[in-house]
Amino acid sequence: MDDTGAPAADYSLPGPWKPARHTALVTDTDRDRALTIETWYPTDTASGESSISDMVVSETDRVTYDGLLETAPAGCPSLTTTSAVDATPASGTWPVIAMSHCYNCTRFSTASVAERLASWGFVAVSPDHAGNTLFDELAGSSLPLDTDTLALREADLEFALDRTLAGELVDGLPVDGDHVGTYGHSFGAVTAAIVLQDRLGAESAPIAGMFVAAPPENPLLPGVSMSNLDAPLMFESMSEDHSVGEAGNILIENNFNAAPSTAWWFEIVDAGHLSPSDIVAITPDFMPGCGDDTRESTGEAFTYIDPVEGRALSASLAAGFFSAYVKGDAGAVDWLRTAMDDERMTAETR
Repeated sequence: MDDTGAPAADYSLPGPWKPARHTALVTDTDRDRALTIETWYPTDTASGESSISDMVVSETDRVTYDGLLETAPAGCPSLTTTSAVDATPASGTWPVIAMSHCYNCTRFSTASVAERLASWGFVAVSPDHAGNTLFDELAGSSLPLDTDTLALREADLEFALDRTLAGELVDGLPVDGDHVGTYGHSFGAVTAAIVLQDRLGAESAPIAGMFVAAPPENPLLPGVSMSNLDAPLMFESMSEDHSVGEAGNILIENNFNAAPSTAWWFEIVDAGHLSPSDIVAITPDFMPGCGDDTRESTGEAFTYIDPVEGRALSASLAAGFFSAYVKGDAGAVDWLRTAMDDERMTAETR
């Protein structure tokens, strides 16, 4: 119970609103760069299940994605979404979470996280980082994993955030520019961190950040310094992450220990790099995180956590963390402390 006698919020479950979504095709005229941006938001409209491939704008790419879903291992990538397309926003003024996808992924790579956030009263906005998506990779034209691409992605995320704060993406969707956060998975973690770092102290700046399956400060993609991230932070790592490896997970924990403000670290047991993602195993390159594999440290055989469960854990942590530090809900801090006892994760806070 909270101070009013109402039951405490349980962020392991969907919140009181239904998720809705809107797709916008927008051009950043300053960079002459066309972007597809997805916005998830709360609605009172009952949501209906639809194919996740409906989120692919290009008809050719949609056919490709349907084919990938058909051949992917059963139970790995998400097949459906529950967001109501272009539904009327629920009454309210909503905090905003700017989300950045992983390397060669899609704006809906963590749709499950975005839908959970929307259900708890957030607007989640995510651009396709053009030139660095799954479909660019399939076409053999993806951008390299380097600081030039990081700068491009940072500008993409800032553009999406600014258009959201200006009310230009979804009609009739009031947002709260004083309550903003950033979220990123893999390369997106570095992207989300550098946006947080470079906007701290500015008007409508993010005030908290969550970084999944990659260390924001790292030697491969220099630009983020933990000493600059003076805001509440959440670090989420995967115990069997074959993409960043043991060295990357050590760096994630080192980043956590170097955080200058409140910080949380959760590691999901038997999870792989793509376990939090809706596109795990969509191609062989995205396989780590579903099915059987060998342990990073010992080489022994094991089975990854069920992808549905992995996505749900990541979504729950995001909803709890941003409710605590973007909305300022003290009860969400209590929930996070309770989540530290979940046997499916190891955790620390400082």
